[in-house]
Amino acid sequence: MKNISKIISIVFLNFSILLLCYVFYRSQVVHFGAKFDYYLKYYIIAFLFIILSFISFFIPEKLKINITIVFTSTIICLYIVEGYFVTNYLIKTLKDNRFEIYKNNTGQNYDKRSKFQIYNDLKKENPNIAVTIVPSFFLSDKNLNYLPLSGLSNRKTISCNENGYYSIYQSDRFGFNTPDEEWDKDEIEFFLVGDSLTHGDCVNEPDTISGNLRKLINNENGVLNLGQGANGPLIEYATLREYLPHVKVKRVLWLFHGNDLLFSNELKNQILVTYLKDKDFTQNLFLKKQFTQELLLQKLKEESFIRGSERFHRRKPLIKFLILTNVRTFLIERFFSSSASAPNELKLYLMKEFENIIKLSNELAKENNSKFYFIYFPYYERYKDHVYAHDLSTYKKAIEKAIEIVENLNVPIINLNKELFEKQKDPLSFFPFRLPNSPHFNESGYELIANIIFNKIEEFEK
Repeated sequence: MKNISKIISIVFLNFSILLLCYVFYRSQVVHFGAKFDYYLKYYIIAFLFIILSFISFFIPEKLKINITIVFTSTIICLYIVEGYFVTNYLIKTLKDNRFEIYKNNTGQNYDKRSKFQIYNDLKKENPNIAVTIVPSFFLSDKNLNYLPLSGLSNRKTISCNENGYYSIYQSDRFGFNTPDEEWDKDEIEFFLVGDSLTHGDCVNEPDTISGNLRKLINNENGVLNLGQGANGPLIEYATLREYLPHVKVKRVLWLFHGNDLLFSNELKNQILVTYLKDKDFTQNLFLKKQFTQELLLQKLKEESFIRGSERFHRRKPLIKFLILTNVRTFLIERFFSSSASAPNELKLYLMKEFENIIKLSNELAKENNSKFYFIYFPYYERYKDHVYAHDLSTYKKAIEKAIEIVENLNVPIINLNKELFEKQKDPLSFFPFRLPNSPHFNESGYELIANIIFNKIEEFEK
């Protein structure tokens, strides 16, 4: 019995150490520390297991065996639940007819290449081809003298594929998804900041919100799109500070998505925080863009960087099953997400910072003789039948509070949930193939959104 008891403790200790090593590998090797905040909870769990492993050496044998039986039974139950989720996923995959739909609609084959594959294929034709590199990739690096707020400039840039093809755009002189000649126009009609929805992920540039707005204006004025994937309020404010004063802008459009409230990682970055503390601070990115280009080129050379963004989505069902992907998301991720981003916490901490950022952004727009508009995008999960749907629970009160804050600041709001989605019988038609894991819009979705924004602004300004 003593040998069995000792073996149990040793096995548990080895398992805990392996878990810690795997967490370290995912956090520091795969993601280069950029997602440390995400993996912190798993570090805590791994260290907790190690501590319990050492304690287990001193637990009475019968109690240890009983605990082991309970622990083993729990693990088996979790894998049964995971098996249920994976089976459902495989059933949905068998019903996934996006390839057939795309073929019927376009006469072309759905592009099944990974981003890494298409990058290597296009690199043979164009050595300067790039992929999107967003500011959030650099937030955890404390050794940077400059924080990039855009991607590589003047390059064909691969974005993403949710509609059957990879969207590829020519980045402008600063690295944004905007035709470069727009910067030379005497006046800018619309100046957009926001996250991937603003950037126009997974559609070609003319089909983005900014591209559609450009079609709607009946003058020679420009439209600038400075949105970048995963941007939060502080990055967007920094973007305004760096670029808005250098052009004549009629309207600033702040496009807000529900997850934009989760920007605590931005508040840990000293360069970004300096924008809040010092209104005169600037990185001079408009005049000295070369400072960040070398850093971006270095990131582009990292094969693991290009592969990393797609690893989760390309994992085979067996791998997802072994690492309990769905169970962890439903239990651990949801628990920590609701704890870290619960409405009360947001109200006490992040909400105050959010209010300050919107206030400063509105003031900055006024200082530059621009009108400031706030545009709210609801969560995609709101319109799909999915186990991880949380817009109506975890974030609902926080989003309502955010909108209330904006209203109290007398900022005009365009609520796309009320203006578009609640008026549609089939809101899923605005998303790629109506399928889960496609959080961005299709061409018709972006077009309708641009039309609503344009028409609502005309109403505001009558």
